[in-house]
Amino acid sequence: MTNRARPRKPRYQEIADDLRAEIETGVYDGGKRLPSEAGLMQRFGAARGTVRDAIAVLQAEDLTEAKKGSGVYLRTFERIRRDAAQRLARSNWGTGRAIWDSDLKGRRRHEDVEVEEVEAPEHIMAVFGMRPGSRVWRRSRLHRAEGRFVQQSTSYLPADLVAGTAITRPDTGAGGTYARLADIGHAPIRFREEIRSRLPLSHEAKVLGVTMSTPVMLIARTAFDIDGQPVEVNEMMLDSNSYVLEYNFNS
Repeated sequence: MTNRARPRKPRYQEIADDLRAEIETGVYDGGKRLPSEAGLMQRFGAARGTVRDAIAVLQAEDLTEAKKGSGVYLRTFERIRRDAAQRLARSNWGTGRAIWDSDLKGRRRHEDVEVEEVEAPEHIMAVFGMRPGSRVWRRSRLHRAEGRFVQQSTSYLPADLVAGTAITRPDTGAGGTYARLADIGHAPIRFREEIRSRLPLSHEAKVLGVTMSTPVMLIARTAFDIDGQPVEVNEMMLDSNSYVLEYNFNS
């Protein structure tokens, strides 16, 4: 019987193994920057593409992450676990809790909020079944967790439905938008979410502070009241390096 030698690992995998071993033995302290691409190319005698493939392996393992205009760092940020069903439960917003309380579970957070009445974009009019020229209240939010930009979201609500409510103000009060919709008899009963993933446009990467090679997750959520009428459309852009999307189903 002929003994066959094990096939050699691809060069990028060997480099990833070396760097992983250094990370695990504490060569790079928490948050420390890894050597530059040029430095790794020189150290390992490898092409730029090979080094990038090695870094991609470590990023896929959640060991490192790229920071826009800065380099690759040891990962220290714990991903936000976004439980789609639990976060939207009435037991949350109906008791005065914010959806973000469910996501972050006490972690430090901040939201920059802008609210204005605008003419409904064409695709929003289509969801609401509106006529051209109809108005909506647009709530734009930039979310930070532990100082890190993680999500940009924009929600639209029919102007004639929410006129005079706290939904037209930056601070909607306990329970947020859904609690205020419940106050006027249009509590959300059912939700639909559509998810896509792509690389960010330049202005989107700038907003979230991510590199152009970091995918973003686009989630479009529509909330429906008891009569089946849509009462809110929320378009979200999430930094894929900051989240885990969780969905629980009953058979």
